Amino acid sequence: MNDNMSLNKIDLSASLVARLYPRSLSLSTDGIETAAPQVSQPLMEDTGVIEESSAPLLQKTSPDWKSLGGNNKNITVVVDYATDLHLPDVAFEFLSQMLNACKLGPNDVAIINRSNYRETGYQELLEHFESKTVLLFGVTASGFGFPFETPFYQVQNFSGYTVMHAPTLDALKDDKPAKMQLWTAFKKIFNL
Repeated sequence: MNDNMSLNKIDLSASLVARLYPRSLSLSTDGIETAAPQVSQPLMEDTGVIEESSAPLLQKTSPDWKSLGGNNKNITVVVDYATDLHLPDVAFEFLSQMLNACKLGPNDVAIINRSNYRETGYQELLEHFESKTVLLFGVTASGFGFPFETPFYQVQNFSGYTVMHAPTLDALKDDKPAKMQLWTAFKKIFNL
């Protein structure tokens, strides 16, 4: 076999990975990883599509944690799509392009759909995902639960978090002036 070819180093697009692995790796409260029966552990580490669940099995009040991405850099991306588990493919592809421009990938963020957590407070969400940076798309800062509001693309530091909100990914995708404002905010957030 060629040295450059390996089953452990196959590059897949982010949208293809999301479609191939709608269910993914879970983490229990003791940190022991368990995988869905049809998926092997090494493949999940390489793909970056990780769904975390840290709620104890007997505790019924905790939410069933659902996220997309590896959360390696404690960046929480919040979207709000009532008809999707995470977000539509087109929105995911656009988000992936924006992250790539910032030298980030899906492995670096946790994408959470606010519609999955209507009854969960923002502090509980941010603590669970160990957030440091919070990017809100289609969700205002106060709509997420923060005790403040800001204009689109304004970077706000609050209680140890860096927060920015913008229109929905769908609205941004084809709006060049809005994408330029978003890029300006990203340069400030990620020191680009």
